[in-house]
Amino acid sequence: MFNREKGLWMHGWVQSMAVHPEFRWARANGWALLALTELLEVLPEKHAGRIAVLALYRTHVRALAELQGKDGRWHQLLDRPDSFLETSATAIYAYCIARGVSHGWLDPLAHAPMAILAWHAVTTQVNEIGQVENVCVGTGMGFDPTFYYHRPVSALAAHGYGPVLLAGGELLMLAKSGQAVVNDEAVMFGRATGL
Repeated sequence: MFNREKGLWMHGWVQSMAVHPEFRWARANGWALLALTELLEVLPEKHAGRIAVLALYRTHVRALAELQGKDGRWHQLLDRPDSFLETSATAIYAYCIARGVSHGWLDPLAHAPMAILAWHAVTTQVNEIGQVENVCVGTGMGFDPTFYYHRPVSALAAHGYGPVLLAGGELLMLAKSGQAVVNDEAVMFGRATGL
């Protein structure tokens, strides 16, 4: 289900279909990235498959870097900027990317800004009573883009809360890691040489 050319996951697969609709739903890609992140956390350094898992994780993050919106969020359909901006997927990506920076799986100068921008965008979606807004409700697999374009959003969608808490915790740990450097009035993480 991973499209190596695009670096993104399809939302689903129906074995009996000859033509598989490739809708790259944001939260499905989030769950895939989260699974890779958690696997890298526990997979022994010398495991024979670790290099392949890490390469897949990095390929996915590179593709996401190309699709992040200027406000820090990603679209409901990742490669369709006319679809709405979705909060839960953005929170998952913020968590996974910050975790990758913290563990040295990702370059901090290239990737920490993605996580920080995503986190700032997520914080704008938490309303005054603590609800997470613009979270797509639970979604089965669709066979046309209209299905995804018109999925409802709800501040009561429970799967928005966990990713926001994970992202906030991980970004806090990254901020306290001692990796932060200030360069030309910008906070960056990682190497200070060559700036």
